[in-house]
Amino acid sequence: MRPREVKGEDRMVFVQVVEGLLRHGVGERVTPRMRERLRQAGLDLDRPLLPAYRLDMWKHCLHIIIAEVYPGVPREEAFRQLAARHVEGYGQTLVGRALLRLLRLLGPKRTVHRMVQALRSSDNYTEVQLKELGPSRYEMWMNSVLDAPGYAEELFTSFLRVSGAEEPRVVIVHREEEGTTYLLSWKER
Repeated sequence: MRPREVKGEDRMVFVQVVEGLLRHGVGERVTPRMRERLRQAGLDLDRPLLPAYRLDMWKHCLHIIIAEVYPGVPREEAFRQLAARHVEGYGQTLVGRALLRLLRLLGPKRTVHRMVQALRSSDNYTEVQLKELGPSRYEMWMNSVLDAPGYAEELFTSFLRVSGAEEPRVVIVHREEEGTTYLLSWKER
């Protein structure tokens, strides 16, 4: 694997991620107040979406979204719900529709391998390393540490669920400054 050496302000999230969440996943729940808060943060929904957005700005937008869409919901639960809606919304984009159809055909094991490519295509900096621990258990390291508890776990769980995995489960097993290690598992049939 060729490492990506993209750091700091050069880290960008591509449009399909933003479109999947805001135009389709959250969609009708975007209020005028949220629209204004996002615009002040640098994401203007009244204009065509840009090809990419700075990661630090996108992270700030995620916090605005959970505050507006899930007020009063504990932070981790709000991020989990947002991640589930993100996968649903991503499935309504051109790229996402094709990917989710493919995941249904591939099944869970091959979906885990495909997730590596999907994660790398969502931005310009993600590195992923995958290690098979058993037929339905994988360890996945990602060079990302999100300030969004539960978000990545639910995102990966949702992808596994789409692929037909029974009782998918994703937990963080190790977190360090350079990245996060997740355990992905599901019930064998």
